[in-house]
Formats: sequence, C-alpha cells, structure tokens
Amino acid sequence: MMEKIKNLLTAKKPWLLFILGLAGIGLIFLSSFFPESEPETVSDPDPAVGIEQRLEQTISRIKGAGETHVMVTLADTGSREYLSEEEEREEYGDSGISSRERTEHYVTSGGGAVVVSEQQPEVTGVAVVCEGGDRAEVQTDVYEVIYALYGLTTARVSIEKMQ
Repeated sequence: MMEKIKNLLTAKKPWLLFILGLAGIGLIFLSSFFPESEPETVSDPDPAVGIEQRLEQTISRIKGAGETHVMVTLADTGSREYLSEEEEREEYGDSGISSRERTEHYVTSGGGAVVVSEQQPEVTGVAVVCEGGDRAEVQTDVYEVIYALYGLTTARVSIEKMQ
C-alpha cells in the first residue's frame, strides 16, 4: 500500500496532486457548515451554593472580617421565561372545520432555548460566621453589604465570630 502511494507521489502526474489539493480545500470548506460542539457546562442544581460563594468572597474582603463562611436560605429557586412561538393548524373537511391543532415550541439559539426573562431566587435569611464577627464595626459593615444586596432586616441576618 505504501509503495503505491510513493509511486503516485513520485510519478509525474501533476493533475493528481492538483485533485488531491482541491479535495483537501473542499473538506476544509465543508467543515465550516457544521457547528462546533460546545462544551457542556455543569451547573449546580442548588442556587443557594452560588449565592453563598459570591457572598463569602465579598464579605471576606471587608476589613477585619477575615475568613468567612456563609449560609443562605431561599424562598424559591427563581424562574426563567423562555421565548416561544405558537402555531395553529386547521384542517377543513367537506362540512367545514374538521380539526384544529395548536402547538407551542421554544425558540432556540446556540443549542439552547432563548431566555426572555429570569427571576433570581429570593433570599430570606443569611448566616455569616467570620473571624471578625465579634467586632461591632465588622458586624455593621457585613450587615450593610447584605442589606444592600438583598434588603434583609437585622432579624433575618446573623453575624457571629468564628471559633
């Protein structure tokens, strides 16, 4: 097999090389019509985890807070509204309308449904344990961040010193 390939390449047949080159260019051109597969993103099914992580990062940057651990409680998991199209089909028989069919399907783009609106989950309580949690100024600063982000009153926020 290798000998045949060597013979074809060493033979003085420039038209063969030209055809092979065109075939290669054609394959490259055709590959542009097929979408690249996107890597699957794995998201945490618990939205509280993402909120807790972001809040921990923010609070740990407050002067005097130090190492921080956060726990949040949610009233719900949030919601998404997707763009959809409705299609109605009517079939007519001899005596008029014989059947009516209405279908609804989501509009997709880039491999997923198009999101029209997204409602974030409602945070109902926050517990913060941090190294500086026993100091009044740290407690005030931490509470102000939580109030600015989620509008929670002091009855729904607990800030404690880490052991």
